[in-house]
Amino acid sequence: MDYPTRDEIRSLCTEQSFERGVNYHQQDRVQELRIDGSEIRATVRGSNYYDIAIDIVDDTVRSHCSCPYDYAGDCKHVVAVLLAIDDRDTETVSDTDPERDETVDIESLVEQTTAEDLRAFLLDIVADDQDIRDRFVAFVGEDTGKTVYDYKQEIDRLFDDAVSRREMVEHDTHIDFSQYTDLAETHRERDHVDTATDIYQAVSEAIRENLNRVDDSSGYYGRELEHAIESYAETVAEQDLGHERKRPYIQYLCEEFVEADHGFASGYYDDALRTLYTTDEDLEYWLETLDTHISGTSLDAVLSGESASSKADDRRDQSKASIDTPDGDDESADSPERTDDVLYASDFTAGPLSTDDFTGGALNVEHLAVGTLRFEYFVGDAFEELRVDEPTAVERHTASVEPTESGTTDTKISSSLQKRRIFSTYVYIFGELGDEDALVQLYEEIYLESDRFCKEYARRLIHEGNENRAIEVIEDGIHTFRSPRTLRWLAADLYEDRDMGEYRNTLKQLFLDHTEWAAYDDLKAVCTDQEWQSMYEEFERRFQRDNQKDLVSLYVHDDDLEKAFADLKENTDLSSVRQYRDPVATTAPVEYFELYRELLVPFTAGDTGRRHYRDIVDHLEEMRELVPEARFEEFVDFLKDGHSNRPAFLDELEKAGF
Repeated sequence: MDYPTRDEIRSLCTEQSFERGVNYHQQDRVQELRIDGSEIRATVRGSNYYDIAIDIVDDTVRSHCSCPYDYAGDCKHVVAVLLAIDDRDTETVSDTDPERDETVDIESLVEQTTAEDLRAFLLDIVADDQDIRDRFVAFVGEDTGKTVYDYKQEIDRLFDDAVSRREMVEHDTHIDFSQYTDLAETHRERDHVDTATDIYQAVSEAIRENLNRVDDSSGYYGRELEHAIESYAETVAEQDLGHERKRPYIQYLCEEFVEADHGFASGYYDDALRTLYTTDEDLEYWLETLDTHISGTSLDAVLSGESASSKADDRRDQSKASIDTPDGDDESADSPERTDDVLYASDFTAGPLSTDDFTGGALNVEHLAVGTLRFEYFVGDAFEELRVDEPTAVERHTASVEPTESGTTDTKISSSLQKRRIFSTYVYIFGELGDEDALVQLYEEIYLESDRFCKEYARRLIHEGNENRAIEVIEDGIHTFRSPRTLRWLAADLYEDRDMGEYRNTLKQLFLDHTEWAAYDDLKAVCTDQEWQSMYEEFERRFQRDNQKDLVSLYVHDDDLEKAFADLKENTDLSSVRQYRDPVATTAPVEYFELYRELLVPFTAGDTGRRHYRDIVDHLEEMRELVPEARFEEFVDFLKDGHSNRPAFLDELEKAGF
């Protein structure tokens, strides 16, 4: 790939931009440079951090920078990136210059040197370089005498040295951990498993414990953390150790998985455990270790072997007892008769509340800063109180997990993300062990923790032929999760051959809530002409009220292009005019051009900057084919005359061939 030379770079910008770009390049302000053939991406540190994207197409350089530069040619940030690439190419050439490609025959030199001289040379190097000393000790198989704590203290000092004035390791500061990972690698090659894992453990723990003062912790430092944890597991796995020998490593990784206070770190430990286990014994010990660090009433019931069906029966019996208990009994006092002026917790599982149900017309969303909100602010006079009654579907099918007393005190284990990770691990272990009963019981407890668990459990039930329970699970999920698209499709598949009313209703909701056109077509196919006409009119009214773009999409989908154009003219929106040009403009190309023109003129004047100007160019490309070339050129000239004081705009038009 040929990249622009220094002279070619100079021709892309003003002299001032070139000089400033040279300064930026020399000051090493170009960061995170990524080159993939003709695609170049980078970040440049200026008064802010700016993102640069450069694409080279047919020897033409197309660049974009997130800075506000609005003058002729490319900005200094783009210049700096191109200069960095030019220097890189020069260095690459010089490194492979045949005249300089002379290698020294080290083996011959070693053979020619006496043992005494070699010994003296080695002692001098070892005395001057602690890293080489440790590597040499590792190579000959001696114990360095350092503990995990010692290595962690050394790495902590690296973080201390790297922090800025604001006591943070800035996102462009990358601490080099290679002296430790290389040392661990040497021990690993010599089969010193315990020493190698000690070093990887120290690196991973030191990074984790310092993440709170790292800017962009999941980037470079996240990758370094992942590498250290992964290497820890691989060092053990490649030794083909027996189960008893692996137990301490499994225990350590499991404890770190539970106590990790960053989601991505927890995932790395989970992956490491999956790398490490090779036998059912390993899995069972992993499960046992996890159990010792996790407690939770609902989950304990699953792990103790209590059947899901018996617990469900118990819940139904308890619910029935609370209803059948005569007035005057103690239990009836805890479960009073439901009244219209009390909002019960279970009311929230019947589906989303309407705005009026939720606010009683009392909440003014523009004045939320008045102080602590009270219950009556939300419900007005509609309800006198909120009362928690029988367990809701969500409460019955979610489980709680907490660290045991032996666990860390400041872990974020109870967060929903970490809880789902723990449940995912239990699902994985039970699945690998083939313990179907425990897996089903677990799913019964957790399937409303996330839509993923709900979908997995429903599909498992369908596969087992238990479609009735699958429908119950899916419906619980539909009423619980914010965007139940996949669950609704599963429900539609189940209802299609057993309940046409529910099938149609599910397809309708898929279309209204998720704009699923496949559901629209399926719904149309099972309606009579009269039913469909009524349904179609309902969709029209809904979209006219709530979403005009969906209304245009409706007309376009049914090939009613004249209605689509009429709606576009009535509800003018530049992005929509561009989006629907291909199908709708065919009805009246010239009129469509005039509508586009009417919207683009104020859009052009509304902002500045090259990104804005490139958006204008993209719109012009869409308009070009609608009218004869002379009419189009007349409009382009009009834009040029109106914005002749914007050299960057004229430059972008010229680059695009206008």
